Amino acid sequence: MEVRIASGAVVVEIRASLGRADIAGLCDRADECLGRVPDGGLVCTVQPGRPVDLVLVDVLARLRLLARRRGRTYQVRDAPAGLPDLMGLVGLRDAVPLRDRPKPNRPASGLQPRRKTEQREQVFGVQEGVEADDPAL
Repeated sequence: MEVRIASGAVVVEIRASLGRADIAGLCDRADECLGRVPDGGLVCTVQPGRPVDLVLVDVLARLRLLARRRGRTYQVRDAPAGLPDLMGLVGLRDAVPLRDRPKPNRPASGLQPRRKTEQREQVFGVQEGVEADDPAL
């Protein structure tokens, strides 16, 4: 983990070795640096090869909250390919802005269908009854 000031912005580099216990210290260092840079934004870069997991989601969400509390801009650069899907799964796709990358030709969710849906047989012999006082739909 590295937090540095560059070009009037605070840059946080998220490395592969980042664990859940390291998040609070990283956020404290980023907050301290934001205090030294008036009107500077917060930029997060993700190290290539960093696994996409809930620790990464947690640190990006906490840094987003930090930037929002201070009224600063926030940006995530070099996001791994599976990160938008995981952010959507935990409900943070719109809360944490990711820099767009070219998307390969695949479904939006990133999941591939493996088999066709089943054909269901029609059930015969079931009758629906209507009561006189049932409201119309």
